[in-house]
Amino acid sequence: MNVPVDSDRDDQMDDEQFIEWIVRYQDGALDPEELEQLADAIRHDPDKRRLFQRVQMRTADLHDLLRVDVFRRSGAMNEEQEELAIPAARCQPSRTDRKRSAVSSRAVWGGAVAVALLIVVVLLVARNGERSEEEIAADDRATDAGWRVTLAEEVRAKFFGSSEMSAGASVEPRRDYMLQSGLVKLAFPSGATAIVEAPAVFQVASANRLLLSSGSCSVHAPPGAEGFEVLTPVAKVVDRGTRFFVNVQNNNDTEIHVVEGATDLYSTPDPSTELGEGDSQDVHVGEGEEKPVRLTNGEAVRIGGFVSHFGEKTEFSPEAYRSRMPDRLVEYQATSTAKGGAEDLVSLTVQRDGRFYRYGADELIPITVDWFRGDSVTEVNGHMASDRPSPSRPSDLMEDLRLSTGIINFGGRPQPLRKVSPGDLSADADSGGVPGLGVRFSRPVVNHPGPDVVLFEVQSFSNPQDGDPFHVYAVTDREDLKPLTVTRFDLPVDSPGVREVKPLWSHRFPTPIESLTELGATEAPVKTNVSHQHFRVIGVGIDLSDLGFAHQESVDALFFQHAAEGEASKVDPVFIAGLPPLGPTESSNSRE
Repeated sequence: MNVPVDSDRDDQMDDEQFIEWIVRYQDGALDPEELEQLADAIRHDPDKRRLFQRVQMRTADLHDLLRVDVFRRSGAMNEEQEELAIPAARCQPSRTDRKRSAVSSRAVWGGAVAVALLIVVVLLVARNGERSEEEIAADDRATDAGWRVTLAEEVRAKFFGSSEMSAGASVEPRRDYMLQSGLVKLAFPSGATAIVEAPAVFQVASANRLLLSSGSCSVHAPPGAEGFEVLTPVAKVVDRGTRFFVNVQNNNDTEIHVVEGATDLYSTPDPSTELGEGDSQDVHVGEGEEKPVRLTNGEAVRIGGFVSHFGEKTEFSPEAYRSRMPDRLVEYQATSTAKGGAEDLVSLTVQRDGRFYRYGADELIPITVDWFRGDSVTEVNGHMASDRPSPSRPSDLMEDLRLSTGIINFGGRPQPLRKVSPGDLSADADSGGVPGLGVRFSRPVVNHPGPDVVLFEVQSFSNPQDGDPFHVYAVTDREDLKPLTVTRFDLPVDSPGVREVKPLWSHRFPTPIESLTELGATEAPVKTNVSHQHFRVIGVGIDLSDLGFAHQESVDALFFQHAAEGEASKVDPVFIAGLPPLGPTESSNSRE
């Protein structure tokens, strides 16, 4: 039944109608527009958000029970395996699980059972749809106790059914967060931290407990944070002074890898029970045994599924553990125009080798533009972002601090060249030369861990949200270096703190532009104010190590090409600069 979601009538939609939409979402039957409408309803209506979460969990429970029934009927599972396989899921099945479920469905039940499933889910949700007094009281106790878990950092984090969260925001206790993409770092009052990787469903249960329903997390519990707990649908991991990694599959299978120190591992008797602060967690490890399993450095176990005993050893993978968030461009600050748009870059913050550094614009290594060539066809979106008057020197658009001026839509190709040599960009180059943009730094940029160069571009909401892809080359004859293709910006369009630019003019030419000289000598006959498209300034850090440079090697010049396919949008840089080298005195400028 195709029932459109009207966001203006969300509060008039009864639970049964809303659940029908959720079931269609689980079946993959919603088109992109309907999916957005469903997400909007969940985002703006707390009751529907809770209803959605409960339907997801209850449906997963039923899938697990039906799957166990299929295996039992086929004789592939004994009673002991059945008991281990029934733990309730807290998220919808993975793609692999859905395929298995589809095969089982055809063998065991038809369309009538699907209707019955909907009725069962409605009854379960009707009984559990409202928050209990105990749950509300638990939140109140958390507030009264004064503890607070914060989102310390985020990298391209997107939450389903929730508005964006920025660094420093409080994480709401006992609420399921559905992380669709990116990474978040949670900071607990004890000093423990957990880096959660998408896709994941998690909940902060108390000041010292994280519920991980699906996905993975890397935990560091320093001295003083001993006893920190990660609770999954089938196990509880208790820190004993350690670093450890937990991964929960959509079918509840769980892996624990201890990187440093030790953990105590308990099986969970009733994973469907929502455990709150103060609830007993002393659970049985195995029949007749109440002691936990102690895991130490380099040990890893798998729990759940059809494992016939608790804690099946598995291959230890230390590389799965994240000791920190990735080095990257973290944020920037800019002056404002009279209309509130971003104007001149003031400063930026980057993470380099795990530490944060803030640089003023005057500390950055500036560039000069020494090469430009567009593609062989006319660029309808123009090659200059500027004010309405044409600049006397186009290179000024890239060499200033303005975030609304730049040389844009230069040439390129979907696949990178093997290399770009100095001769390819010289006055003696063959007719036409190499399409792209060449820049030279005022002094060499030294390669250190993390970003060494930053690039900002302007991007509208109708273009790729993660930024336009581009290639970067070192301008050299060295054979050991390689091109880098950037496909995701550190600060995408929807990143907190990203600024809109106003005004923004596009200068457009009726013929292809083949050189920097021609760009400056040709008056653009069409100049269009494109501010109404709400362009934002997004940015990315470039690590010279990714081009093959060794530690403390330096580069004088870089070459850029767009990496767009066909008619896709091309990169529109408005600012490029090198970062100062790291030295012993610069650590005082960093902030942990």
